[in-house]
Amino acid sequence: MQRPLSGLRLPVPTSFTQLLEPEMQRLIDEQSFRELRDALSVMEAADIADMIETLPPESAVVAFRVLPREISATVFAELEQPVQESLLEELGTERSSRLIEAMEPDDRAALLDELPVEVATRLIQRFSPTNRMVTRAILGYPAESVGRLITPDYVRVRSDWSIEKALEHIRRYGRNAETVDWVFVIDHEGKLIDDIHIRDILLADPGTPIGALMDDEYIALFAADDREEAVRVMNRYDRTALPVVDSLGLLVGIVTADDVADVAEEEFTEDVQKLGGMEALDAPYMTSPVLSMFKKRGGWLAGLFLMQVFTISIMGFFDEQLSKAVVLALFVPMIIASGGNTGTQAASLLVRAIAVEEVTLKSWWSIMRKEILTGICLGITLALLGMGVVWILSATPMVDTPHMWPLAFTVGFAVFMIVIWGSLIGSMFPLLLDRVGLDPAASSSPLVATLMDVSGLTIYFVVAMVLLRGTML
Repeated sequence: MQRPLSGLRLPVPTSFTQLLEPEMQRLIDEQSFRELRDALSVMEAADIADMIETLPPESAVVAFRVLPREISATVFAELEQPVQESLLEELGTERSSRLIEAMEPDDRAALLDELPVEVATRLIQRFSPTNRMVTRAILGYPAESVGRLITPDYVRVRSDWSIEKALEHIRRYGRNAETVDWVFVIDHEGKLIDDIHIRDILLADPGTPIGALMDDEYIALFAADDREEAVRVMNRYDRTALPVVDSLGLLVGIVTADDVADVAEEEFTEDVQKLGGMEALDAPYMTSPVLSMFKKRGGWLAGLFLMQVFTISIMGFFDEQLSKAVVLALFVPMIIASGGNTGTQAASLLVRAIAVEEVTLKSWWSIMRKEILTGICLGITLALLGMGVVWILSATPMVDTPHMWPLAFTVGFAVFMIVIWGSLIGSMFPLLLDRVGLDPAASSSPLVATLMDVSGLTIYFVVAMVLLRGTML
């Protein structure tokens, strides 16, 4: 007979937390707080946070208050910022300060940075001297820097210690450390001189000095680095923790994989939103106010809308040709779509390649050559499809012209040229933005598509004027 697994905790799907919401609400309404506490205690912190976020504000406060103290800070760190602020308002200054002080230093700093200055200052004043100093130190780094991610809870040893002494130190202080996977070696001034995996220490002879395990090679981040650098380095070297040093080489903290994973998700979300032709949202979609959504999306849409004036100007400039061969206008949507889609594809590929450091500006010629060759292959394919469309439509009343083949060749050749041009624009534009210090993700799909509308129409009508002169024009 199988015995139940005592203490087993399983992840709860998001959809399931919504099913549990009525049951939790029932326990709150009946004031069955012990049952509510027991029900929440068997769930993971992230699942408890999801559950609390589904409840009405007044019920969310009750659910949070009944949580065991040992998990309340962890659950609080998993909540979305608006919910955190709402709970802090209900809990009062004294309990809020204790709750925030129990959070991990980097999570604590991130929350305080989002609160009004007077509120954050009042809470920090109630921290212990040590936590107050650590929090202020983290908040002293730039908002998007590696310094905002660090934790001071790590294990450090000296090179002249024996393995036995190092293990005693780890057993004594390791329980409060963020991770003990890596042990960091410092000199008498506090400068980082090496890092050692815990496995090497555990398997070494107790009498061996730490210095014998050192290879004097280590990977470290600077506190002033952009936090995206932590994502790149952590991914490149497959580490669970990285030391962070200041400009003098002093070890000021470590960055762990879970915090870097959060940054990677935020940066990816931001890039995706920018590629969609908008400013990155400051909060999750469901909690973003309508006014904020309007501000983030309206500016880009208005700019792109006004850029279409150039498209109208191109149509007006070639008005005489259109009046002679109205049939040319029928293929304008297909023409501009081929350029916009091609440019969008190339821009998306390059933005991602730049983000993960697969390419740099130095490789611009290799990129251009690759895109030209790719554009030629794609252009031939779409050109043949375009000619086929003209041929098929010529058998219908939609395209009634005695110059079917000249028209088909014009459409096909224009598509061929536009696709190559779209590949170049889409690939070079992100590199150019990166070169001048702007975010390559700003070369969003709508922006590239709009640029291709203008240039694609110009190419189309110029090709038509050259190839159809004496026949349709």
